[in-house]
Amino acid sequence: MQVFLRNSGGLRAVQAQSDDTVASRVVYGGRTLDPHTTLAAAGVPPCATLELLPRLRGGGGDGGATGAESRSSYLEMYKIKRPDRVDPEEERLARWTMCQLSGMPLQPPCCADELGSLFNKDVVLQALLTKSMPKFLAHISSLKHLVELRLGEAGAGGEPAPGDGTSAGSVRFACPITGQAFNGKTKFVIFRKSGHVISERALKEVPAVVEDLVGGKWEAADLLPVNPSGDELQTMRENLLLKRAAERAAKKEKKGKGKAAPVANGSNAEPAANGSGGVGSKRAAEGGGAAAAAPTNGGVAKAPSCTAAKKFKAAELKPQGADNEVWNSLFTSGQAPNGRGNNDYMTRGASRYVN
Repeated sequence: MQVFLRNSGGLRAVQAQSDDTVASRVVYGGRTLDPHTTLAAAGVPPCATLELLPRLRGGGGDGGATGAESRSSYLEMYKIKRPDRVDPEEERLARWTMCQLSGMPLQPPCCADELGSLFNKDVVLQALLTKSMPKFLAHISSLKHLVELRLGEAGAGGEPAPGDGTSAGSVRFACPITGQAFNGKTKFVIFRKSGHVISERALKEVPAVVEDLVGGKWEAADLLPVNPSGDELQTMRENLLLKRAAERAAKKEKKGKGKAAPVANGSNAEPAANGSGGVGSKRAAEGGGAAAAAPTNGGVAKAPSCTAAKKFKAAELKPQGADNEVWNSLFTSGQAPNGRGNNDYMTRGASRYVN
């Protein structure tokens, strides 16, 4: 807002402010005029142009307008140290050049799991032997879950591809066909059967050379992407979980078939209820007599009946050190030794100590 004054006799700067701009100030030549001083005293010539500017409020320690913040509250915001941001380029290079288990540089022999992560093989073997595999690598439980890699040395397959921003000596490994650096800027795949690590560019441009290198034809199912991410990694995780579940189900089914009782003599005879070799079978064999052993129905042996299985001999349950005659008399109605056959249970048990 600008104010034009033609007669600045005794006019004061505060008079140039409107009622709705009490928080404003009058500026002339970049200098704020004192509201209690006349324009003539302030050195403002006639027909001068004055600027009416608003006054800015605030000034608190955190940008607020209360003015009640102190220095301590201002420093409190920076008391907690925030974590440093990880450089995406460094993170990418670490995934392609470092062992994901030990964090050490990749050193042959190297291997990869079924999700395309890279490891030093000796570190993984040590973790398997000591059973110290971390939880995020629980899907690695044996060597059959790993693929041993055959990585090409950098510079062995020619100069690096132009425009990749990587010199031949900055990384140790590269594609053996195209010479592209193994640093994550280009996609690589692993051949599950042979372990060769080839760039996708080589698969598209010189498939015949790839076939000569890996030793024959290949299919898409034979390829394992190196360090996948996003939806591709999520899909691989889901497929791996389904594969593990199928393996456990097949193993459980095979174990259940192995526990099935064999059929005797190729007949349809059912196994004994108490299992083979159990106490019930022994008692049934001893108490069944000739009926259990006699073949029927054309020589096919029948399973012992429930009545025969319950028969047992009293001598099998005799306590250690007990007298045979006294023990047998508890289960018979005949004449016991010393003429005590007609006594009841308590009499027969205690009469041996009365005489």
